[in-house]
Amino acid sequence: MSAPTGVIHAREIEPLGAARAVPLSAFAEACEGWRWVHLGRESLEARDWLLHGAGLPEAVAPALIAQDTRPRLAAIDGGVLLILRGANREPGERPEDMVSLRLFIEPRRVVSVEGRRVRAVETICAALDRGETPSPGAFVARLVGELREELEPVLDELQLAVDAFEIESLRSESALPVRRRRALNDARHDAIQLHRHVAPQAMAVARLARLRPDWLAKREREALRREADAFGRIAEDLEAVRSRSAVISDEAALRVAEQTNTVLLTLSAVSVVFLPLTFITGLFGVNLEGIPFAEQSWSFPVYSALVLSLGLGVALLLRWLRYL
Repeated sequence: MSAPTGVIHAREIEPLGAARAVPLSAFAEACEGWRWVHLGRESLEARDWLLHGAGLPEAVAPALIAQDTRPRLAAIDGGVLLILRGANREPGERPEDMVSLRLFIEPRRVVSVEGRRVRAVETICAALDRGETPSPGAFVARLVGELREELEPVLDELQLAVDAFEIESLRSESALPVRRRRALNDARHDAIQLHRHVAPQAMAVARLARLRPDWLAKREREALRREADAFGRIAEDLEAVRSRSAVISDEAALRVAEQTNTVLLTLSAVSVVFLPLTFITGLFGVNLEGIPFAEQSWSFPVYSALVLSLGLGVALLLRWLRYL
């Protein structure tokens, strides 16, 4: 979604209540309000500006363009480096493959970088186009809130999916089908992936509220505390989803093992029934002289009755021993 120059959005928010687009070259100049530039991480021009033309502290630019990041917060040279994650709500994408948003916030400037499209940024940009002019603190608090709102439907979908698996498992005495077990494992994997980023994000937002930078007003700190609590609850719900899916998966595996053991026990019992019969038929099937009563007409019916009686007796014995 980045523009050819690497600048996705570049705005100046004036104190009199106006937000206007400005060129990237103007960000080195002083202004009465504050400025926000949003860049695409994959653009070489954006990387060059961050590293050499933005005037950022030495440790900030590499963090903004890093390949893989987890949510965290760091105070650096009077500014705040805030790395966030949001659900990937693009069509055809998996929500748990979370998109990264990196910000460096100063009293008069906010620099943000995305690797893939972040819908929360588009929402805030649309609000600026409608005439809203937040302060840097309100901007960050709104952005955090938008990321949280995009994450909640993903959590609801996971919870509903695990509820369905749980009900299906309780209603059925047999194990879940292979296709359903794979879907359950996918839900468990999604919860693990989301929790990996949501838990540290809750801590990062809470730490920002406690940090109290000059550009963050009291009302905005309270909003960030609420958002941190909300992210913490989402992390707890994800942990619950992961635990519940693990229990259902273990129960399904136990039922599969029980069914397998039942089948093997039945096959073993059948083998035990036929083992003496096979021995007797093999013995009397030897084509040698001297087999008793071989010349008598009644020998075959008597022999058959003895074999059937022996087989029935072994079967009854296994039944009495509860092997059948």
